[in-house]
Amino acid sequence: MRKFAVVLSLALLLAACASMNTSTTPATDAEAAIRAAEPGFIRAFNAGDADAVARYYSDDAVFLAPNAPIAKGMSGVRDAFRAFLTSMHPTLSFTPDRIVQSGDMAYEYGHYTTQSSAGNDMGNYMTVWRRMPNGDWKIVADSVNSSMPMPGMAH
Repeated sequence: MRKFAVVLSLALLLAACASMNTSTTPATDAEAAIRAAEPGFIRAFNAGDADAVARYYSDDAVFLAPNAPIAKGMSGVRDAFRAFLTSMHPTLSFTPDRIVQSGDMAYEYGHYTTQSSAGNDMGNYMTVWRRMPNGDWKIVADSVNSSMPMPGMAH
């Protein structure tokens, strides 16, 4: 359960970095658009609003959370977050370490922390963004991994 919370937290963190409306952002400025989305994503995540979190993802997104099946599509991502946010009541903070853009694609990696009813977690994430035809940046692939040892394992 802790690993899933970490992965879910990471996904949210990555989603927070994406802009919901970057149509006025130059094509070479994915970093600004992604960083501008961070506060809204974190607000939605920390409020437990799975619908708002899912809107940062594309219709064909995939979300890879630890100890959970792959979530596919915006509705699958929403359902994965809803289950996590409802059961764990987590709070999230994250910091992107690097954002790299190539054309209409960008990737981001960084680190995160979560606090939840299951305990605290920290780890890393990798998120891939794509500029949509309307100029919005959406998450198309998201993966989170905890840096914490699994219960019963030494670190």
